Amino acid sequence: MLHPPIKFLRSVGIMIGAIIGVGVFGLPYAFSQVGLSVGLLELFVMGILLTFLQLMQAEVIVQTEGHHRLAGYVREYLGKGWSRITLIAMAAGVWGAMIAYMIVGGKFLFFLASPVFGGTEFIYSLILAGIASALIYRGLAFASRVEVGIVCVLLFLFIFMILAGLPHIQPAVYIVSKPGNAFLPYGVIFFSLSGIGIVPEMRDVLGARLQSRLGQAIIFGMTIIVLLYALFASTVFGVTGFSTTPIAFDGLVPVLGNTFRFVASLLGTLTIVSIYFILGIELMNTLKFDFRIKHKFAWALVVFVPVLIFLFGAREFINVIGFVGAVFSGALGIIIALMYARLKQSKICRDHKCVNFPRILTWMLIFLFVGGIVYEVVSIL
Repeated sequence: MLHPPIKFLRSVGIMIGAIIGVGVFGLPYAFSQVGLSVGLLELFVMGILLTFLQLMQAEVIVQTEGHHRLAGYVREYLGKGWSRITLIAMAAGVWGAMIAYMIVGGKFLFFLASPVFGGTEFIYSLILAGIASALIYRGLAFASRVEVGIVCVLLFLFIFMILAGLPHIQPAVYIVSKPGNAFLPYGVIFFSLSGIGIVPEMRDVLGARLQSRLGQAIIFGMTIIVLLYALFASTVFGVTGFSTTPIAFDGLVPVLGNTFRFVASLLGTLTIVSIYFILGIELMNTLKFDFRIKHKFAWALVVFVPVLIFLFGAREFINVIGFVGAVFSGALGIIIALMYARLKQSKICRDHKCVNFPRILTWMLIFLFVGGIVYEVVSIL
């Protein structure tokens, strides 16, 4: 039996680490709004569609000479204007994600520290942002030393919450469904499954010799993520039912007790701070190298924009991740689908054999993402 090479496994691991994040804590609440059957159906359908989107991006990467990040590939196929839109959408998506991490991190830190120091979740969110902002200033070298450990802690927290909740599941809640709310989980699921910019890094890890297995790595990674999400959301929803809270964790505390509260809040706080500053460093480097902004000003933009938006009232976790997922991840999805369509029309695919996804799939993805953006914007207005 052939065993997967270590580079293949590392590539899969990078995808899992990049995608699994704070969005997972919103999935049980999304399931509680539609019922288990509808929630699982949406999760699996979105997982399949986003896997196709990642495979489209992978085909562009494999067929294009040189090494770029997403904005660079967009520039190659759609031009500088679309490349700038890509950078703006990516930056806005990261800011939105940082706000979501502030909200969840404030909750974790509140549960951890408030029994001793008192205070409110609002204050702890600002404290967490302040700590992470100081780490962001130190740059990528510091982040690279802790990134693997962060992913391991996050996965451990994820599995710990699943195992702690399994004995407390109430199967009766699984029977009820609310198909009338079917579109409500769309943005939350999209946010939790996005990680759209990770495919070029996966290709770099595989190297030239294993580049042909990039599609397999994407399918393998996305399958693991969707199955873990399904297990986590089903478990938490099974424990707390239709009283599931938007961040999932705080609703489990009354059922699972103070030991669970301490362990989960400690691990959660460490993980949220770490991912927050890694996101910030990636955005800061984008501003520095793609927009030619100086270090201090780039740092200030990265750390103060999400804090100001938070202070002006963006504090509802589900609303934040739903908007970011539907609008900014949706915009990037449209751009990738258009880029793949342009690749298929190019000389490259006339001279070489390209993976030929049906045109209807490309346009179905575009219409889905456009519909999600329109729905989210209209629902807010």
